[in-house]
Amino acid sequence: MDLCGTQMLRLSSPHFKTLHLVRHAQGVHNIALEEKGEKPESEKLFDAHLSPKGLQQVSERRNQILESGLLNTVELVITSPLCRAMETSIGIFRGQGYVNISEDFAKANNFPPIVALEICRERMIESDEDALWQDKEREKLEDVATRGLHFVKWLWERPEKEIAIVSHGIFLQQTLCALHGKVGIPLEDSLLTRFANCELRSIRIEKSDMEADTLMTCNCRNYVTPPSTSFHSHA
Repeated sequence: MDLCGTQMLRLSSPHFKTLHLVRHAQGVHNIALEEKGEKPESEKLFDAHLSPKGLQQVSERRNQILESGLLNTVELVITSPLCRAMETSIGIFRGQGYVNISEDFAKANNFPPIVALEICRERMIESDEDALWQDKEREKLEDVATRGLHFVKWLWERPEKEIAIVSHGIFLQQTLCALHGKVGIPLEDSLLTRFANCELRSIRIEKSDMEADTLMTCNCRNYVTPPSTSFHSHA
C-alpha cells in the first residue's frame, strides 16, 4: 500500500497491527494562523471547524482510500473529539453526507465505528475549570510523546488488527518520533516529519515492539486510560 508516506511494512511476524495515521484537514484556525498569526489555542479557534479547502481535502482523501481498498480493511476509527478531527474522520470514513446516522445503518453499510477519545486530542492546556488545561501553558512535547506511547500501548491491547487514527499534527508526529527514538521501531525519516493537513501515513507495529521496556513502564498524567470494550461513537 502506498498512501502518502507509508512505512516499509515488516512481514516477518503474524503478530502485528497496522495503524493509519491521519492529520485533520485544514481548519479555519489554520487560515487564521497563516494569515493573521492568531494562536490556535485562542478560545474562538481551539475547537475550529474545517475550512472549505479542508472539506475538499477530505473529499479527495476519501476518494483515494476508496480506490486503494483501505476503507474495506479498517476495523475501527479513533478520532480526537475536536470538531476539525471529527469532521475529517466522518468525511473520510463515512462520507460527508453521513453525519447523523444510526449505528445499525453504519453496520449495514460496512462503515467502521468512529470513536472520539480525549487521549489523542491536540496539545493539552489546563485550568481549574478543565483538567486538560494548564494555566494557559501548552503541554510539553515530551508529555505529548508520552501520551502518544500510552495511546499506542492501549491500541495494541484492542482486538482490531487495522485501526485508523484521526488526530493532530503535533500529537501524531511526536508519537511516531517516540516510537522510533524511545521504543526503537525502525521508521523512515519521511515518517517523522511534520504532517500536512489530511495527510495519511501507515505503520505496522509488532508484538516485539510492544514488549519494549519504554512501553512496559509507560505512564502519563492527567488522563485515564479509556475503556477497551465500552464505546460511544460519534455519528
